[in-house]
Amino acid sequence: MTTSTENYHLQIANSHAVLRLEPPIGRAAWGDIERVGNELISNVNEQKSRAWLIDLSGLEYMGSALVALVVRLWKAVQTGGGKVVVVCGHGMPEEVLRLAGLDKVWTITTTYEEGLKKLGVSGGSTASAGDRTMFIPALLGLLLAVAGGIVLGMMLGGQNLDRRIVMGGVVGGGGLAVLIGLFALIRGRAWGRALGGIAVAAGIAVAVFGFLKLR
Repeated sequence: MTTSTENYHLQIANSHAVLRLEPPIGRAAWGDIERVGNELISNVNEQKSRAWLIDLSGLEYMGSALVALVVRLWKAVQTGGGKVVVVCGHGMPEEVLRLAGLDKVWTITTTYEEGLKKLGVSGGSTASAGDRTMFIPALLGLLLAVAGGIVLGMMLGGQNLDRRIVMGGVVGGGGLAVLIGLFALIRGRAWGRALGGIAVAAGIAVAVFGFLKLR
């Protein structure tokens, strides 16, 4: 089961659940954060997964309302006999939880992979599923950039092609590759994110080079 909103991404497997809080929730009003908390608590109560990884590493800001939300989740999982590991990265979440003294209460890790190990589950199912989800659009973006480069190469190599159509295809395809690559770069992990970055770079290169050569 996978649930994605602008505020969080939740993946639930039989053995464990992974909750990633997204940057927009850091800017949300208290009431909106409380509503998200109610949704997530409902998921905790309804699902069989008792091992929860809460990933805060993508947050740019973490106020008291967000700390309260994570505390609520932790208590809900604990009440059901479950275990929680929190991933903080090296940014603000780590500092906030340390200042709140929660680093002495919770199991906190720096990386996603380390968090899964602390949770005592294999990272294969949920982590790979999430990465595969973003791998596909990232690959599509890269293929668009490559296709634009091939058409541009054919045009510059002397093939009799309509210049305006080629420019539209190369610039448009490169731009689309950048947008798709950015999506994968922001939302993906591991290979999905890496391929997204390559798609962005390739899309920019093809679009700019094609425009300069064909204008």
